[in-house]
This record gives sequence, structure tokens and C-alpha cells, in this order.
Amino acid sequence: MEITKLQRDSWMKNPETHAWESVIGPLYKDGNGSVDVERLFAIADANGLQDLRVRYAQLNPGQIAMNVRNRLRPIWRAGKFRIA
Repeated sequence: MEITKLQRDSWMKNPETHAWESVIGPLYKDGNGSVDVERLFAIADANGLQDLRVRYAQLNPGQIAMNVRNRLRPIWRAGKFRIA
């Protein structure tokens, strides 16, 4: 999977992206800013998304983070997001 500079720039300019990342980022990243997949899965579990460990087992941590965050975003938009 390759993400172009144009795609990345467009994503970063979206105001919702900043709001969502300010909520979710500190919850699943470790002290170095790296993805802590287990923290992210715990957040997903707390929000009713228990099937994701198996579903995304073949992906690398960055792809897992992208997919899980995308699944959590609608829950956050609806005001039903729960922190693990």
C-alpha cells in the first residue's frame, strides 16, 4: 500500500482529522510515538469491536492502527466513544 503526498496532505488538512487524532493518538501510542497495538485493541474492545484482532492479524502495526482508527471514528462522531 502506498499513500501519496497529495493523499497525506489532503488528510492532514481535514479539521476532523486533527480533532480525532488529538483524542485517539495519546491513547494508543507509546512514549516514542509508536503504535501500541494492544492498547488500540483494548480501546476497540471497549467500544464493541471485539473481532478486530483476528480480522487484522495479517497486517503490520501501521495498517492495523489505520483500520482500527477508521472503525472507531464513527463511534466517536456519534458521541459514543469509550476509553478503555
